[in-house]
Amino acid sequence: MFDLDKLQEIWQTITRNKTRSFLTAFGVFWGMFMFIGMLGIGQGFENGLKQQVSNIATNSMFVIARQTTVEYKGFNAGRRWDMTQDDIELLKKQVPEIKTISGMTMLGSFKAMENDKTCDVTLQGIDHSYYNIDKQDITSGRGISYLDDEEVRKVCVIGNKAADQLFTQGEDPIGKMVKVGPVYFTIIGIVNPKGNINFGGDKETTVYIPTSTAQQLVGRKTIDLISIAVDDHIKIKTIEEKVKTTLRAKHLISPLDNNAVMTMNIQEVFMMFRYLFIGIATLIWIVGMGTLIAGVVGISNIMLVTVKERTNEIGIKRALGAKPKVILRQIMLESLTLTFIAGFFGMFFGILVLVLTEQGTQSAKMFANPTISFTMAIVGVVIIIISGLFAGIIPAKNALKIKAIDALREE
Repeated sequence: MFDLDKLQEIWQTITRNKTRSFLTAFGVFWGMFMFIGMLGIGQGFENGLKQQVSNIATNSMFVIARQTTVEYKGFNAGRRWDMTQDDIELLKKQVPEIKTISGMTMLGSFKAMENDKTCDVTLQGIDHSYYNIDKQDITSGRGISYLDDEEVRKVCVIGNKAADQLFTQGEDPIGKMVKVGPVYFTIIGIVNPKGNINFGGDKETTVYIPTSTAQQLVGRKTIDLISIAVDDHIKIKTIEEKVKTTLRAKHLISPLDNNAVMTMNIQEVFMMFRYLFIGIATLIWIVGMGTLIAGVVGISNIMLVTVKERTNEIGIKRALGAKPKVILRQIMLESLTLTFIAGFFGMFFGILVLVLTEQGTQSAKMFANPTISFTMAIVGVVIIIISGLFAGIIPAKNALKIKAIDALREE
């Protein structure tokens, strides 16, 4: 199908009018360039957002106690109430769908010291289940265990940035003592945050201690945040109201008070992001394909002009016995070649720009890895080929209508 003579003839036809061919091909080039570029940029924003929330389990929710807003059973509106470990035990019994539940106690900001080095940190109390919901990388040592919480141990897991500021490079912090506020803790682990969702402070400079230890330090059994996760096949929405109802009943809060028990449904947030990126991807395809089709239409129009200019040539070929399929193949190949060359360079430069963009935005938090997959590259090649064939259909049919006698008459 592609012999040397045919390729030379196609190339001569394309380069016969270089300016016209270039301007026509530029439409396809620009369409493919924009299509690849927008796909990559859209993927970059999606990847960046996923990295920011990668630490939180998608099937989870968080509960926070807030002031009441409705009078109920003799209590005035504006009353403060606190969650405790008893609430966690109650929720386990009343809401059997709960797979994992964890409490967090926030103690605030402190100055951490190790010998002559200091670091500003946030102190938080967590239990052994916490990292099943807020997933983090323990790069050294271990996390808070059940026994740490049960025995009220003075141990801690510190963020990687805090460890870097408190210890020299190459020094192993595991097993060493660090003073946080007035209390000394033994370091049992170093954590490297995976995402950027924080509760109460920067995870890189947070010191985590057992919940029981935190409550002993402040002299209260309260919990500031309850984290809940369910199995993947269960929707958080189905248990969200159960959790609220259970806590309202225990703490004598009006069933009509929608403010006192604040919940954050992470599953719904993820679904919102998912629909958002589906919408963005759809828009990118519409705009990108529209731009590409505009370039293809331009090539089709130019091929019509080319066929008209080559009436004599095509007519003579028909007079010499060229079959219709030969003429059809010739025009289709010319259109395909011009479209493929322009589309290929558009794809190449689009990918090149994405690679350069990735190198220049490595420190950006909301933008990461703006590339297209190998599958999308194959899809792009297929689109180019189909576009080239489509652009040549009408010109090829017009070429078949040319008769040898008409060509000789014009001559």
